[in-house]
Amino acid sequence: MKRLKKIQYLSLKALAVCLLVLPVSCASWKNLPAQTEELALAPSSSGILKEVEQAVLGGKGEKQSAFLLLERNEEALNWRLALADHATSSIDAQYYIWDSDESASLMFERLMYAADRGVRVRVLLDDFSLSAKNKTLAAISRYPNIELKIFNPSHVQRSNIGSLVEFILYFKELNRRMHNKMFVVDNRFAIVGGRNIGDAYFGLSEKYNNSDLDVLATGPVVPEVSASFDEYWNQSLAVPSWALSKRGTTEDVDELRANIMTTLQEAGEKISSYPIAPKDWSSELHHLPGQMKYGTANFLQDDPGDVDDDLPRLLELIFDEVNPSEEEVRIVSPYFIPGDEFLKEVKHLVDQGIKVKFLTGSLGSNNHTVAHSHYKKYRRRILETGAELYEFRHDPSSEIRDASNVTPVVAQFISLHAKTIVGDRDRCFIGSLNLDPRSVVINTENGMIIDSPDLADELATFIDQLMSPENSWQVYLDEKNRMRWKSSEGVVSRQPARKFSQRIADFIFRLIPIESQL
Repeated sequence: MKRLKKIQYLSLKALAVCLLVLPVSCASWKNLPAQTEELALAPSSSGILKEVEQAVLGGKGEKQSAFLLLERNEEALNWRLALADHATSSIDAQYYIWDSDESASLMFERLMYAADRGVRVRVLLDDFSLSAKNKTLAAISRYPNIELKIFNPSHVQRSNIGSLVEFILYFKELNRRMHNKMFVVDNRFAIVGGRNIGDAYFGLSEKYNNSDLDVLATGPVVPEVSASFDEYWNQSLAVPSWALSKRGTTEDVDELRANIMTTLQEAGEKISSYPIAPKDWSSELHHLPGQMKYGTANFLQDDPGDVDDDLPRLLELIFDEVNPSEEEVRIVSPYFIPGDEFLKEVKHLVDQGIKVKFLTGSLGSNNHTVAHSHYKKYRRRILETGAELYEFRHDPSSEIRDASNVTPVVAQFISLHAKTIVGDRDRCFIGSLNLDPRSVVINTENGMIIDSPDLADELATFIDQLMSPENSWQVYLDEKNRMRWKSSEGVVSRQPARKFSQRIADFIFRLIPIESQL
């Protein structure tokens, strides 16, 4: 009887979704036949990327990989463009957000150019933030040499009311999102880290630009990244975009590309720092051997399967892989809601004599006020562990603004988006993981554990720069146990904000009991 009631309940849920979104039909992708497993191609057998990889790794041990920190937004997009422009066999891209603005359009057009040259292009995107119509998504998958899959798409597509109803009815399933980020070219070079694809990540947003972080890698860690992509690509939750609509043809893609070129040309001066057409990046590539740091690395990620799977989460894997620090730990997380157990671990580290430093966003720099509203209740408890706490300023130094903005754009403020951990200036983690319930418990995440004193030292120095008084507020308790914020601007007694309306929103969001979803 219980089983019968459950079946009836599920049937009613499905019926409710279909009725509420008419004339939009329920998606048919749930009934797709099993897809043939598709794996990354072998490393390219020719081309400049092969030559540069060999030049970078020449004379190094077989386990050694090489790394270049991408701290500046302009170089982050340029290196993606450079790899795409010189791809000879394959491009695999996995992102949580792929916007519809100028930088995202530019990146998409470069992938299409690569496909036109015969390069196999695979793109895996999360469904939650997609704005493109199903017809467009389906058309892209029908274009020669390019495949597009959508992770965990809703049954009802592109209907605001229908999607909301379905999200409520199937909350547990649809609440789990793919927050992973990676870009792999010719199975020889990979870029992983915190950036999605959009203007705010590449210095072109006039509202705010992010201070963010990626790492460009080559060597034996790259096939690990490719294998990790394959694990998601071949998951049943990764649905071919052609299954979302029977409409959409290659002619629609041609029209889309024409519209993209119009958009890029009309952007004019705004996007002038980036090459609109493919170019020869040989000079930049041949400089890599003198720029990269060496070490060993492992690529880690959450399992793409069911949220009920009893598997270790990425945060656990990081702590398992990295030997305990002996002197200091630097942790950067723009969205930081630590929870009780994490704070106990921090207190344990501090009691062992290990210096722990946290950098997160201030109210003024946070692009998601609601996340800040639930972080702030942990501020005093963080300080009481003995850890140091810094909040990134929305108006940092000209050096950080220049690294975040790309000429001629000057954003209204700078936001923190880097996600990284450095232990003892020896080891580091760079990836997509925030220290909040959504990243740690709900969404899937990925990143690279790197054992390289040279790279870790460079990264620690960069974090120290972000924590400096010109770029962050140090939060502390004064002699009367009152919370204070100190920077090069002096000391203030209430949390810094850009405007009064932020404080109002912050107060309201704090009253909404949604911490577990942030």
